Amino acid sequence: MTETTEPKSSSWLSRLPRWLVVALAIPLIGLDGWVILQGLNYFDSIISALILATVLAFLLDFPVRFLQQRGIQRPSAVLIIFLLALTLIAALAITLVPLILLQLEELINHLPDWLDAGSRQLQAFQRWAVVRRLPVNLSGVIQRLEESAPEGIESFSLQLPNVVIGAAGGLVETVLVVALTLYLLLHGSAFWQSIFRWFPQPWGNQIQQSLRQNFQSYFVGQATVALIQGTTLSLAFFLIHLPLFLLFGITIGLLSLVPFFDIVGVLSVSLLTALNNVWLGLGVFFLCLVIDQIIDNAVSPRIMGKLVGLNPVWIILSLLLGAQILGVIGVILAIPLASTIQDIIEHVYPMATGPAAPSDLAAPPELAEKDAPQAVNLGVGSGS
Repeated sequence: MTETTEPKSSSWLSRLPRWLVVALAIPLIGLDGWVILQGLNYFDSIISALILATVLAFLLDFPVRFLQQRGIQRPSAVLIIFLLALTLIAALAITLVPLILLQLEELINHLPDWLDAGSRQLQAFQRWAVVRRLPVNLSGVIQRLEESAPEGIESFSLQLPNVVIGAAGGLVETVLVVALTLYLLLHGSAFWQSIFRWFPQPWGNQIQQSLRQNFQSYFVGQATVALIQGTTLSLAFFLIHLPLFLLFGITIGLLSLVPFFDIVGVLSVSLLTALNNVWLGLGVFFLCLVIDQIIDNAVSPRIMGKLVGLNPVWIILSLLLGAQILGVIGVILAIPLASTIQDIIEHVYPMATGPAAPSDLAAPPELAEKDAPQAVNLGVGSGS
């Protein structure tokens, strides 16, 4: 008679408690993260160019797909959209950029007078408070403003030419980004699939699907909202005859690309305006507040839907961590990457706390729904 033997476990790891496996994985993940961080710091310029090109290709892929749906072959659609994008950028560089630089120079020239006016207004308020015996002491603020402001303006004026020269010196990186963007539009699908092929399946497909949806929701939605907000505020500032309306409106619009940063722009513009005219500064603040609320409640939900589903605290922490690791590029990538990590953790946690079943390895329903035919994947160069 042949004896039947019990099947042995395929791995000693499967005999360990799930919580212990997770506990052992945490320090390994931390070590891997440190190694990745060192690599990011070493190849910072190359990685930044690749990330920026990926974002641009991701945004341009929407009109490319629109032309594909109208029967145009992808290479021709890519060429049309790419040339249109370059033409639009050139037109903006010829028209808007000189105006913005002119208004920036005007801001530097007028800022000393505005600071003097702000100091006089604080002194008048201090005298008013003393007469009414209010416990207000602004002498330290006034003195600090009078002492530090001229130095800050002089330092900014000296550094501005260096910034312009540095931007001109980045021509090589600009050409690299343009070339990478074109390549990703044409052949991005094969490039990203070759990277995700190294991930164990089905995790590779799951990560790609999650990144696809989160990047689509975030970058396209934020860019659209920022464009609407910057344009609307610039027009509103022009109608109320606000000095430097274009510089202020576009600055707030650019800052709104990152969650919660638009309020920084609103407060900065309001304070600068209030230095010269308190009531105008308050009017600017409330005008920005009203427009921001209209966009947040009427426009953003229609464009972005449920963006990433992150708690605001996690959003702020993600932004801080991204800024620490990759600077501005890290801030741009922080939210969609954090949302992707959240999707993966939500799928891994049930597997780590309960018995593993074959069905557990399938992509979760919410990620399957995200993989709709209209969704744009990271391989933005997929054919028609």
